[in-house]
Amino acid sequence: MSEQKKDETPGNEAKTDDGEGKVEADAGDRGGLDAKGPIDEEGPREDEPAREARARAGRKSGADPKSSADRKADSDSKDKTRKKSTGDTPRAGSKRGRRAAKQAPPEETRWERTKANIKTIGGAVLLAIIIRIGLFEAFEIEGPSMEPTLLNGDRVVVAKFSYGLFLPFASDAVLTWGEPEPGEVVIVKSPHDDIDIVKRVIGVPGDTIEIRDDHVIRNGEPIPMEELGPCEPEPGRSNGGGTECVQETLLTQDYRTSHDLASPFSNHSPTTVPDDHIYILGDHRDRSNDSRFFGVVPISRVKGHAMVIYWSSGSSVRWDRIFDTVD
Repeated sequence: MSEQKKDETPGNEAKTDDGEGKVEADAGDRGGLDAKGPIDEEGPREDEPAREARARAGRKSGADPKSSADRKADSDSKDKTRKKSTGDTPRAGSKRGRRAAKQAPPEETRWERTKANIKTIGGAVLLAIIIRIGLFEAFEIEGPSMEPTLLNGDRVVVAKFSYGLFLPFASDAVLTWGEPEPGEVVIVKSPHDDIDIVKRVIGVPGDTIEIRDDHVIRNGEPIPMEELGPCEPEPGRSNGGGTECVQETLLTQDYRTSHDLASPFSNHSPTTVPDDHIYILGDHRDRSNDSRFFGVVPISRVKGHAMVIYWSSGSSVRWDRIFDTVD
């Protein structure tokens, strides 16, 4: 009986080994499933009690409570996160990185910045020159010849583009394309002494102008005039109390002139204005050097017409005259 029991015991052990081998083979054939469920590709799973026991032992000893499988999973997760965050950034040595470096705009050098500044300043200067030569110019009034319209110390803006192109330091316009209208106040290069003077246009080509007892006769008809009495004293006016103000109307233009009460009447014989010329007078008829003395003026010598007073000062600033239009 004892020998039979001994023979059965090894047989049972052999059967158990074969059975385990069979189970492992069957598990492999079923795609990695053991009797309890799927087997982790990274190794067999630990049951929960064993993991907790090892965690407690790790905390007591100060070691990492995580298993090797957990640590590996955490490492893989960090690697994936790092790749995701840096996946779109080309590395310096890669082909993509070299292409990005080639496509990046070059940094602006100091010389390029200097050139840009020079271009900006040059453009501003060129624009100022164009405005100064062909569009507008500022003039300061000197003397009493245009009282009471313009006083000594008035500064006016002159439109230079109305009649032609007048270059600096030139006596005549390079090109002309218009002519002043009767009654306009213009800046003229004087044919007498070649200086800039400001006067009012009285006659244009074809007109005949005559002065008779201080009355202007245009084409045989006296220019309508109305005596306004003594001119009011005003800072900057040459002789406010001793002058008489008169309002004249030339076509549709109303303006004021002045005469010295002590001066004798003036008379000038008729003058016919030829083509491309104008006849000019100062508004202060007794203190103006104009066409009564040096004759008619070529239109090519007209630099522009006065538009507005932008500043006025004599012994003090005349604030009430600033931004007045020149009529």
